[in-house]
Amino acid sequence: MKLHDYLQTHFGNPDVLAESFAERPLTLRLDLEKELYQIQDNSDELNMAYFEKVYQKSLTLFEDLFQEDDRLYLVIRVRKDRHSPPAKSTEIFERYLKNNKNRYTIEFEKKNVSDEEVIIQYARLLPNRQVIYYTKLLKAICNQDFPELYPRFKSRQTYYPEIFFVHADQDIILHIFDDRGCFILTNNETRFKLLKEKYKSDLSEGYLLLNEQSD
Repeated sequence: MKLHDYLQTHFGNPDVLAESFAERPLTLRLDLEKELYQIQDNSDELNMAYFEKVYQKSLTLFEDLFQEDDRLYLVIRVRKDRHSPPAKSTEIFERYLKNNKNRYTIEFEKKNVSDEEVIIQYARLLPNRQVIYYTKLLKAICNQDFPELYPRFKSRQTYYPEIFFVHADQDIILHIFDDRGCFILTNNETRFKLLKEKYKSDLSEGYLLLNEQSD
């Protein structure tokens, strides 16, 4: 099933990835690290202990949500100026998929944001997580704001690409936006409650405050 059809069928909206997840129902926001900070105390040096914690948490989340044989969509969205160089999002597929000789179907969509900006979206349905260099990809997501760190995305655009992992069978969307945290979105109340209980110690303060105000 194409991603567009999957999102329409299971989430009732083929453009759900374009929405703000912050206030969407059945969505969790988690911190990847609560105790340490990006920069060392009394220094302008990066705190690598922080980043190691972030890498490990992102890896644990991904492997929890996507088991070895689970099918998933890998989705890449790039916001770009209409007149900027072409988006090279396919480079991420080339760099982070293990065997590009396998001709996975690439879905392409161009979405108008305004007269000045467009979003280019690429998606691939993958047979399992094993075909992705996912440890490296997760690190690149977390490193995107820190030129000193590797691996890291090479962006020709004003914005870095957004990466979404969509579980093809469990109706779960994982969006790790950078080193600070992630969103987990589902369409099922029971599954949402289970995920919320499982990750309650990782829930962000902003998420908890927002939900206290809405209760």
